[in-house]
Amino acid sequence: MTNQEMRRIKEQLGIIDFKINYKTGVHYGIIEDFFKGKTEDLDPKDRVKIEKMLEAELKKAGK
Repeated sequence: MTNQEMRRIKEQLGIIDFKINYKTGVHYGIIEDFFKGKTEDLDPKDRVKIEKMLEAELKKAGK
């Protein structure tokens, strides 16, 4: 999943940063910086956690 796809899914489903932080355990500041576009880099482990969480949210939403 690309950075743009991750951002689009988050925006499309209206997922807040805190929910991603809570469900993945990834530091809130990292999530905030990434989704605001301040950085394009994510630790590979963090990326996997966020991708899995977003995919699960997409399935729940039926999209």
